[in-house]
Amino acid sequence: MLLLAVPGLDAVRAETPSPAAPSQPVAVRGWTPQRPNGTDVTFFLCEDAKCGPGSKVSYRLYAPNTTLTIEQFRASQEQTVKLLDQRVPGQKTTILRVEGDNGTGVPRVFRVRRLKVAPDGTKEYQVSGVLFGAKGSASLISTASSETGSTANFAQFAIPVMALLGPSSR
Repeated sequence: MLLLAVPGLDAVRAETPSPAAPSQPVAVRGWTPQRPNGTDVTFFLCEDAKCGPGSKVSYRLYAPNTTLTIEQFRASQEQTVKLLDQRVPGQKTTILRVEGDNGTGVPRVFRVRRLKVAPDGTKEYQVSGVLFGAKGSASLISTASSETGSTANFAQFAIPVMALLGPSSR
């Protein structure tokens, strides 16, 4: 059992990485996948003008989780912002919006949109979410230099990642 070190869940519960994690990452045009040795997080770097060069997306798969509620997710975000800002002196992270599906059924998605301003004034927009499906759950994080870009990139990956978590085969 590992403490989930993904913003939005780390303050809520421990999770076990999914043993059924696929060996090949999802494929999204314009993005280059990278999986550093020793990690089960898959990172993608944008290499296309459509997704905003320099933008990043990452996801990690977990065992099914249907107990986290939108209220718990929302409450965890205040703590997450504090932890993010403690890592970098002078950084200021602001929650722009928290949204998601009510209840504990699947499929469902929780998202938080944040603005992170570095000490030098550089802005980074983040969409961090948790996706829930019948076969598992996943964290998905998108960062970009614009809110529109981070939101669009999150949506672009949410579809194939959710397909991995989809209904159990009969």
